[in-house]
Formats: sequence, C-alpha cells, structure tokens
Amino acid sequence: MRIAKGQKVDLTRGKNIKTIHIGLSWQSSDSDIDINASAFLLGAEGSCARDEDFIFYGQQESRNKAVVHSQQPGSGREAVRVIVNAVPGDIEKIAITLTIHDGELIGKAFGLVTDAVCTITDADSGEELARYPFGEDLRLETAIVVGELYLHKGEWKFNAVGSGFNGGLPKLVTNFGLEVEDESAAVADAYKETAAASVAEPAKPVEIASTKQPPTVQLGKVSLEKNGSVNIKKANKVTAMLEWESAKDLDLYCFYVTKNNKIGKIYYRNLGSYQKSPFIELDGDSKGKGKETITIHRTEELKYVLFAAYSAISNGVGSFYSMKARAVVDNHQGQQVVSSLYEKNNYAYWVAIAHIDFTHAFEMKVSHVEQYSRRFTEKSPLLYEDGTFKMNVGKPEFKGWR
Repeated sequence: MRIAKGQKVDLTRGKNIKTIHIGLSWQSSDSDIDINASAFLLGAEGSCARDEDFIFYGQQESRNKAVVHSQQPGSGREAVRVIVNAVPGDIEKIAITLTIHDGELIGKAFGLVTDAVCTITDADSGEELARYPFGEDLRLETAIVVGELYLHKGEWKFNAVGSGFNGGLPKLVTNFGLEVEDESAAVADAYKETAAASVAEPAKPVEIASTKQPPTVQLGKVSLEKNGSVNIKKANKVTAMLEWESAKDLDLYCFYVTKNNKIGKIYYRNLGSYQKSPFIELDGDSKGKGKETITIHRTEELKYVLFAAYSAISNGVGSFYSMKARAVVDNHQGQQVVSSLYEKNNYAYWVAIAHIDFTHAFEMKVSHVEQYSRRFTEKSPLLYEDGTFKMNVGKPEFKGWR
C-alpha cells in the first residue's frame, strides 16, 4: 500500500504480526553524504524517559531488544525492526528518523537526496504493509522524522510524518527530551539567547490580535477566529498555503522582515530560493483555481512575515470571501493553523490574511489579520521592521492590466 505524507495506516489490526520491519532507502550522487537511521521510544508525553530509549548506530538495541537498528554502510539502506510483544509497557510511540552526520558542518542536506522510501513489512511473511516515499519537499534540512509507529486501542499503526529539521541528530535528541552532552548543547544555548534578545516591542498601525497571551495549540488543526491568535511550536521549516475555490487567479505574497531588519517580499515575480537569504520560496504561479505554497526553510533567520492575497485586475470585481480564500500555516510537527476570511468585500484587490511572529525562541505566534485594500486601489500592503503593517502604501501591482 503506497501512502502519502500525513496518512495513517493500520499495521497489526486483524493480523498476527510479531515483528515489524522498517526499511529505509535513498539515493544520492554525493559520495560524501553520511545518512544514519535512529529510533526514539516515546512515552505518553512524547519524549524519551531514559537514554536507553534512543536507538542509533552507537546503541543498536533497546530494552528487551524490542527495537533493533541495523545498518549497511555505503548501501543507502538502513533498517529498524520492532518486536511487537517485547515493546516495554511505558512506550506508546516509536519515531523513525534519518540524519546527516555533521550536515551543517560539511554543507550537506537532504536536498541532495532523492528516491527516499520507507518500506514497512511483516518480517516473518515478507508481506509489504505500507510504502512511503518521502523527502521530496526537503532542501536545507539535515534531519527528518520519517514516521511514527504508535499504539491505538492496543494495535500498532504508522503515521507518515516526513517533517524536516535543521540541526541534525543533536536537534532530534533534544526535541525528544534527551540531553546533548557535547558542544552542540552550547551552540543551542547561544542560539536561544540570541533569539530571546531579538524580541521587539511592537508599534501598531494595524493591531495584530489582542495583547493577551494567546493559547498554545497541541497537536492537530485549529481555525482562527476573527482577529484571533495562537502559539504553535517554532519549527525550522514552515509552509503557508493560499487555498481558494474559484477559477479566478489569486496570488500569494509573503512580506518578510529578517533578523537583520531586511524587508522584502516573495511572490510570482520573485520566487525566492532555499539557498539564500531570506530562505523563502514560492512554488510558482497557479494562474487559476487551486493552491499556492510558500516554504520558509529557516525560521531562525526571520522576525516577522505577513501573508497576503492579490486578485488580478483581469478577475474583475468579486469577494475574496466568495472565493473561500484562506491561508493554512503548517509547522510540519503536527500543528496546522487555518486563517479564513469573514468579511465580504467586492472591490478590494488585496487582502492581508495571516501574520507570524517568529521572535520568541521556542514558539511562533500566528495571527488572523483580515485587512482589505481600499476600493479599486492597486497599492500593496507593506510590513515594517517592528512587525506592524499598513494597507494601500506599497508599490502598485497591475497584474493582468492591458
């Protein structure tokens, strides 16, 4: 069974499976890239309770020998085997990961890897239970959570995660609740101090939600109320999708402020790149009904972003609301925030939809902003260094004007 990112599949339900074999394979033309598989045995809180629950090339067996890692150097293949009945009772989830050894130091990332596949089989019968191709959307990441085996009503299932991280193995280790005992910990501490120092006091030409501390979302999807805000886990990589249900041509704009206070925008005439600052890229111009996607590859390089939609003059009059336009922000760690539109405005070419504040060290604040341009004006929004923005003050667009 071929599955896609975000899909969940039953593994043991209705079957007498004793051992689950998880095979990981990939291709790369770069002979210097060293990729390793790891497994994290996680409790109810989603973290490792002890060092013995971290399985990698230096510690290849877990408690009870329930989880065993094997590697085939130079072959582009590694494997993790899970003996179902031997998994300790305090373990509810097993995260399967891949990392590039010293990726940041040697300038190697998963953008150099192709044809990555996770294959899950019944180790005894050889029956293939699921096949998950992954990693096509990765660029600068040096670590990836491929997927998770997890218990649900006494049966094991697989969740195709496919979330990338910067920071390699040390980042994953700290993410799953363990301590890093080398110089990487000092680097992480220095980063936290720098990120905390970058928090700015906002001036507010446009109010970015209330002054009250917004709630923090756990796993899942949340839809923002009008002018509402929410905190989600700050991830290295974030995507924002503009979705709409109309044949009209809408365009997604990402206005940004970098940590060095550089201001700019990514849009159909400047698609950006994952290889250079601000490490933001647009997947292209859809020119019709559907979806456009902005990917932010290094959130630590940014302070604020504003997502806005533009409706070309050739579309004529019409409401963004009637097109069911919405922004969907995804941190690739199980949290999504949907910012929909609530007002009918038939004469605006621009609408600002969602704003993200990256200045906190560990969380990012996603806000619903819904602000429209004046009737029939082509002037774009502008995002300022302090994170505030104004409508009707930027460069006119004139897309579709003849």
